[in-house]
Amino acid sequence: MAAIKRPLSMLAAAAACIGFPSLASADIGADTAQLLTAMYNDTRQDCGSATQPAYLCSGVMLRATTPSTAYQFYSVSPSAQQIGGVSVSYLRRDAKYQHLAFGMTSGFIFDNAMDNPAEHSDHLVKCIFPLDGVTDSRGDGGCGDYQRNDNVAKVVEGYCDRIGVTTAEQWVDRYFDARGSYRAANGMYCAFDVRPGRAGSAQAFRQSLRAEALLAARGLKFNGGKFQENELILAPWNVAAPNSPSILASFYVNASGLAGARLSQVQWYQATRQVLPAIALTLPNSLQEEARFNYEADRQAILPVSEAPRCDRYVQEAKWTGRYDAGFRKNLVSLEVVPTECGRATQSTQTNHFFNELVANHYLAAEWTNNTDNPADNLRSMRRQLVCAMNIERNKASWSLEPSRPYTTHEKSLAAGCNNVLP
Repeated sequence: MAAIKRPLSMLAAAAACIGFPSLASADIGADTAQLLTAMYNDTRQDCGSATQPAYLCSGVMLRATTPSTAYQFYSVSPSAQQIGGVSVSYLRRDAKYQHLAFGMTSGFIFDNAMDNPAEHSDHLVKCIFPLDGVTDSRGDGGCGDYQRNDNVAKVVEGYCDRIGVTTAEQWVDRYFDARGSYRAANGMYCAFDVRPGRAGSAQAFRQSLRAEALLAARGLKFNGGKFQENELILAPWNVAAPNSPSILASFYVNASGLAGARLSQVQWYQATRQVLPAIALTLPNSLQEEARFNYEADRQAILPVSEAPRCDRYVQEAKWTGRYDAGFRKNLVSLEVVPTECGRATQSTQTNHFFNELVANHYLAAEWTNNTDNPADNLRSMRRQLVCAMNIERNKASWSLEPSRPYTTHEKSLAAGCNNVLP
């Protein structure tokens, strides 16, 4: 099953190797949520040696993004290319935070580097800050000296070990001044060097997580939250989906992030023809709460598949038209679909392949995403109408699917001739 970069057999093997729960289910969304929960709860201190930091094999590494059709969500942004580093966050049971940077509500989740198949590129983490590193104003790819204070203070931050900071306590002491206030505005703090293979990198990563916990315990408020996200800097990757970057899922943290997560699903399918689950991420509101990862099947834009595609293409042609509907008593926007001969013969196990092709090519159109008659359920409704057409209109030259129709049961859809007006 080609739903994510690691097939389920490999996910299961990785899970068994590190004590994660079994991933025998064919439901990739639920399996991914289960895997992410296990990764979040795995608080190991290293990945087998002093030169293998824990982020290589545990925890959840994620990047919050701004949804846009102007670029691919998995690309390296121009600003990151200019800096020479990509900002991500690390979420684990002992490294939790209340919100994402800049209030963003969607993004994507990386596969753990040590669990990637051999053909996948690892994500080289260069450094980590226990909080927002103000990395757009630092040298050395975002890990070095905070350059805005060079004219007002003769302070060179750089990597922590180079200025004698090796423990969480030392880092926090440097962060707070003698009066107990903090100096976040001028970025006068250092980055822990956690590059894999470097002597002491596992210990440096442990100390960064400890410093994050110490800051949270002291009630530090930053960016509007009681406790804030950390910041890791990754070296920019060569974009070659699906192997680089290697991604497990898109995510959304509330309803406002769902559109962004769905856009990521569509972009990934367009690039790879692979299913990327959209995971509902609930961040903790207190240090006593835990993050949660859930798969909400009825909120997906790209749907899971149970077997390989049997058609090169399922759709010969599809175009948006308008037609009068007597039930609605108005003109409805309609997607007129002409299936290929292979697509016309589609059976139930291939339905999601057919629907995913429609979504990848037409969902981002305003006629679909901006539908005001049925904004919440038009994805499920369009699939229901497709299934109905396959049942009673298979031999028609084209099938008309309307986002305005409410989602209903299969039986009611058939009874209404695929043109139901009521749920």
